[in-house]
Amino acid sequence: MNRRTFLKLAGLGSVSFAAGCSPESPKHLYSLVQAPEDMVTGKATWYASTCRECPAGCGIIAKNREGRVVKVEGNPLHPLNRGKLCMRGQAALQSVYSPDRLKKPLLKSNGGFIPIGFDEAQARFKTQVWEAARRGTDRVRLMTEVVGESELELFQAALKNWNSQPPVVFEPFAYEALKAANREIFGVDGLVSYRMDQADLLLTFGADFLETWLSPVEYAWKFKAMHGARGAEKGIFFLVSPFQTLTGANADHWLACAPGTEALVALGLVRQMLDIRRGKHLPPDLRGALEKATEPYQQEAVLKRSGIPLARYEQLVVRLAEARRPLVLGAGTGQSDANGLATNMASNLLNLLLDPELHLIDAANRHRVETASRRAEVLDLFKALSSGRADVLILNNVNPVFNLPPESGVREVLKATHPFVICLSHFIDETSQLADLILPGTLPLETWGDYNGWAPMVSTVQPAMGRITEARHLGDLILDVGFETRPAPDFRTFAAERLRRQGRIGTELDWVRVLQQGGIFPPAAQSTAAPPKLLPGRLPQALVTPYRPPSDGLAFTAVPSVRFFDGRGANRPWLCEIPEPISRVAWQSPVWIHPHTARAEGIEQADMVRVTTPAGSIEAPAYISEVVRPGMLVMGIGQGHTSYGRYAQSAGAPPQAEFSPTDAVDLPYLNYVPPTSANPFAVLSAAVDPGCGGPSFSIFDVRIERTGRTVQLASTDGSRIQHGRSFLLTAMLEDLRKGPGRPKSGLTMNDFPLTLPLPEGYHPQRDFYPAHEHDGYRWGMVVDLDRCIGCGACAAACYAENNVGVVGELRIIQGREMAWLEIVRYHDERRMQRVLFMPMLCQHCDNAPCESVCPVYAPHHSAEGLNNQIYNRCIGTRFCSQNCPYKVRRFNWFTWELPEPMNLQLNPDVTVRSKGVMEKCSFCIQRIKEARTRAKNEHRPIREGEVTPACVQTCPTDALVFGNLMDKDSRVRRLCEDPRAYQAMGYLNTKPAVIYLKKVLHEV
Repeated sequence: MNRRTFLKLAGLGSVSFAAGCSPESPKHLYSLVQAPEDMVTGKATWYASTCRECPAGCGIIAKNREGRVVKVEGNPLHPLNRGKLCMRGQAALQSVYSPDRLKKPLLKSNGGFIPIGFDEAQARFKTQVWEAARRGTDRVRLMTEVVGESELELFQAALKNWNSQPPVVFEPFAYEALKAANREIFGVDGLVSYRMDQADLLLTFGADFLETWLSPVEYAWKFKAMHGARGAEKGIFFLVSPFQTLTGANADHWLACAPGTEALVALGLVRQMLDIRRGKHLPPDLRGALEKATEPYQQEAVLKRSGIPLARYEQLVVRLAEARRPLVLGAGTGQSDANGLATNMASNLLNLLLDPELHLIDAANRHRVETASRRAEVLDLFKALSSGRADVLILNNVNPVFNLPPESGVREVLKATHPFVICLSHFIDETSQLADLILPGTLPLETWGDYNGWAPMVSTVQPAMGRITEARHLGDLILDVGFETRPAPDFRTFAAERLRRQGRIGTELDWVRVLQQGGIFPPAAQSTAAPPKLLPGRLPQALVTPYRPPSDGLAFTAVPSVRFFDGRGANRPWLCEIPEPISRVAWQSPVWIHPHTARAEGIEQADMVRVTTPAGSIEAPAYISEVVRPGMLVMGIGQGHTSYGRYAQSAGAPPQAEFSPTDAVDLPYLNYVPPTSANPFAVLSAAVDPGCGGPSFSIFDVRIERTGRTVQLASTDGSRIQHGRSFLLTAMLEDLRKGPGRPKSGLTMNDFPLTLPLPEGYHPQRDFYPAHEHDGYRWGMVVDLDRCIGCGACAAACYAENNVGVVGELRIIQGREMAWLEIVRYHDERRMQRVLFMPMLCQHCDNAPCESVCPVYAPHHSAEGLNNQIYNRCIGTRFCSQNCPYKVRRFNWFTWELPEPMNLQLNPDVTVRSKGVMEKCSFCIQRIKEARTRAKNEHRPIREGEVTPACVQTCPTDALVFGNLMDKDSRVRRLCEDPRAYQAMGYLNTKPAVIYLKKVLHEV
């Protein structure tokens, strides 16, 4: 065989990836000479686009290798998220490669579905809508998710051609109460953004801005810009709510009010501010009306009904009055009860009283989700359909059967023979399975478009890879079926021409530049515009109406999930595998219940309970915790799907592992029957608030009872407290203001000094072995616990970057989880309602206990200080795991066989491990090697910040810092000198290279 023939044959292995990303038959192989111009084998190409996993619209860059996207990161040029990304954004990759993704259109026939071609499906679509349009007006109705301006304009034009009204934009969380409050108090008919980073005090009545509320990545970095410790200074955060979610767990002070009394407390605070002469700028008539309306909300009445202690309430009042830049946020989605509108209005009034100029309210940069229709308008659409006033219903990527209460009657409308239902959906879910025609399209990572996360901004959407199905883009489909003469040759041209008409771009070069940076971002000056100086001419009716106390008994609230949002993320196995931050339960959605309530009802941890409301009942396991107030039941939204693919429906099956009974050491678990996941929407009321047209996610007069079954929770927490150990340490802000104390110099747990994994960290009184010599670099990481919010984005990024296996619910119960990095949650032993978070990963110790016990030297100490794991040397003794005090090494029990095409998501730079091998965090060594090679080729050392592990890159709050500890000018080395710096269990003298900064707490 000559050299030329050998290279041809060797090249086929690489181009087979490109062949797998083509809709052509697998028998076709293409030479690399036909590869795209921007593709170089072995070298990544990055494409700037926009995340569409929720309505926030963060900027992303997608990494393409050999024709397939293998990683998604935040776009550092995007002003919304500034290069950061949440766990849902990281998991967007899995929707592209999902084995349950529809590859062909489906036509209902004889009660089932038959696959048809895309041309035939498009022809049926076109025939149905044009025949309906000829019958009269509004015979074609369209319901869509929140989309960009170009798509929305296209939908409106097509519906106009079909003699129908504009589309109904459906989002389960449409913030109706907040929009109505903004309109009445600020004169802004929409959703303003908040300059949280400029505040010094934050008060919320349940707004979960770190999880799902409006724009969670944006508000995460803004929150820590305000709340993160800066020397001895730190902002303060108060929460008034009957329970804590992830956002509430980050509050300095939790005022646990009785369920449904948030509006009462908010109006009481308005009264307090009026009593201390705030609001003198208000017109006399308005101020007089406000004083009269808040007269019933005197302090004594508020405290009696809400159950808040007097001392805590007075502390809040004093802090609010003294704050220079206070910001008040209203109710969260889960707290949007019958008094939600009053809560949001009172919150806006507090902002107006405390800051007459409204410096922290930004009406220029408004959130795109404000385009969502009110829930009342959504229900009106289905009422019209049930009365036969339309012939065709088009549903674009929405799932109202799952996201609306059964009382709304959506299922019955879609099951009827009329109208003809066309679902533009990527998966068979609860809604699309009732459709007459399912027409899948391309996903955001495969298509063109635009999106406006903020109103004046344009974020571009562009394909980061070739299509893996023959599906067409939705915009191209509407251009074909909605117009007799197409207004543009394709949707890409349509979107570009629209920007040209607006004067946003000029030449083709402008368009290319916009695509390169990911959008058109307004100058900073525009983002500082204040809202209109408009005071309400009258007091809104919601404030004049007397407070409506909720009924007695238990209350139930369904809250959006940081993992699944409204349920759309439930088919991403990474999101299922990563535990919920507070409960540390994976693959399950338990009902949270306070210990006092549990004892009163005779409920134990992990009992299956039945929750019954006037709307229905569900069953779920119980999770007993102090993060909810007695009398409150809380459940996360997102699971309980009856149709959404294997990962959403069968939470108990190991989704990626093929194994035999001999693979399991705990044979009884093979017969384990997992609990049925429940959908909390099923027990909510379909009624809407007449004041704002929005739903309530809370319901009262609830019963809870044991079913007689007990299950095992897929929990990874081990223990909820530290038992006095020095894992997660805290410091009081008042102590930091006194200055650093005396340096430690002892050998016990409480006085062992910080010993860097460098020669200067060794001491003859403590060390038996000599120090390691490192070749120019000693890589280390600093974790600021005061900036960590526990969101889990770092864990998701680690799964994506390092090909970490997903084991499923059954194996997590057995302790077989594979996560290289996890967010450990501890409760404060002195105050169990206080929750603390700690990222835990391999510490890359200099005196690594794992290295000395391995009989084959698989754990290896590199010349740059990394604790490497040599996979093809490991024989699986697990001695290293037994000797590791941090328990961060994972033994691989299974041979991973990913269902196609999920294998295409794997990072080609990282070895896929197999059964019998130990694995752990490597500090993303593949990224270190890439930077080393680049620096070597350019004859220079690696620059500061040039190496960024996946966890560091995605962290929304910059809690993680990575760098070279040998460089005394590096940021990571300077942070090691912070008075808060310590090493987890440093007294063991393992000399970890992960340095933690203590969590800073305010005095209670």
